[in-house]
Amino acid sequence: MSSIIEVNSEIGRLRRVMLHRPGVELSRLIPEYLERMLAEDTPDVIRAGREHDVFAGILRNAGVDVIYIEDEFAEIMKNGGIRLAFICDYIDVAVKGDSLKPAVREYLCSVAPEKLFDTVAQGITCRDLYSVSPTPIQLSIHDDYPFLIDPLPNIYFTRDISFCLGTGIAISAMSMPARMRETLFIRYLHKYGKKFGAGSVDLLYDYNCGCPIEGGDVLSLSDRCVAVGCGERTTVAAVEKLAKVLFARGFERVLLFKNPASRTYMHLDVLLTHVDYDKFLAHPCMAHKWFDVYELTPAGHGEIAVNCTTDGVDRILARALGIDGVHLIEIGGGDVITAKREHWNMGANSLAISPANIITYDRNAVTNELLDKAGVKVNPIPGGELSRGRGGPRCMSMPMVRDNI
Repeated sequence: MSSIIEVNSEIGRLRRVMLHRPGVELSRLIPEYLERMLAEDTPDVIRAGREHDVFAGILRNAGVDVIYIEDEFAEIMKNGGIRLAFICDYIDVAVKGDSLKPAVREYLCSVAPEKLFDTVAQGITCRDLYSVSPTPIQLSIHDDYPFLIDPLPNIYFTRDISFCLGTGIAISAMSMPARMRETLFIRYLHKYGKKFGAGSVDLLYDYNCGCPIEGGDVLSLSDRCVAVGCGERTTVAAVEKLAKVLFARGFERVLLFKNPASRTYMHLDVLLTHVDYDKFLAHPCMAHKWFDVYELTPAGHGEIAVNCTTDGVDRILARALGIDGVHLIEIGGGDVITAKREHWNMGANSLAISPANIITYDRNAVTNELLDKAGVKVNPIPGGELSRGRGGPRCMSMPMVRDNI
């Protein structure tokens, strides 16, 4: 594999992907605090891990190099200086309170390198700090909430915290405070991880740019065109920043999908995914264009031309791909009830292994049958527990290398 990072489409044969096997962090979800933790249920941790193993197994059987964020992070944490730098950065991001900072530092410095990822992901409680000295004031004051620092139950959605375009990588600027700490892992992997180029890979967007953008909103249509959803998690200002960077690197067009700012339309990839050269899996809002789509193009001198197109999404995508037309496969087959049910279970969120060869959740039976009839091979995975996190196969994967198409 010659490239460290190379992603010029959503459907080119997948060669390397980054995952996280959901684990101990899910066991820290507490029903009365689900909203705070950006969760809607308490998955069975063991079953979720087994479902994820099926997902990873399908990828490996297809010849994909599957790497885990936790393994790559543990490798770079073997260096004591890097580990101490990470702990200091983590404290700056996550810890409030003068007496709590040295206590957390002492606690994390006592953790073995291979355990540090899980220790951070599962959050820190009062019990974890009982043996440190001096005792932080937080341990002396009763609080029903058990966490001093919250867990990271969404970390298995690796697509959200980073994304690759062309030969560059972007570190997302997360819109929700509960997820901002997750990007710290990517920052260290980009800077020190061998499989991430150890600092040599072009950084397209950084977490501290000031404008929220998340990888679930970014679709790589070609080496010339990128689609970006703009709504609950990604701002117009962020799309502008990213577009300017991409245009400076030779991209010719950015499609801005101005979807409503609500959890229903949380990311573009829960509404639209590319499954074959001329086929997309689509939520009804895409098939019937319920909101505006803007075409952004370079206008010279760093300026951007903006055109709000009245065309249907199918024509917009065909134009972006340079083909005669595309087929939008509507989840639920157009049935209002089925579409809502299968959207809830991430029916439009698929991951392409190669053109017309995708991974979906098995629970979306109607949509999967429609894909099969359209000539798209479906590799279904169990999602009874994984889907409770409100993310699908694309959400759970961050492609690093794809063949060009």
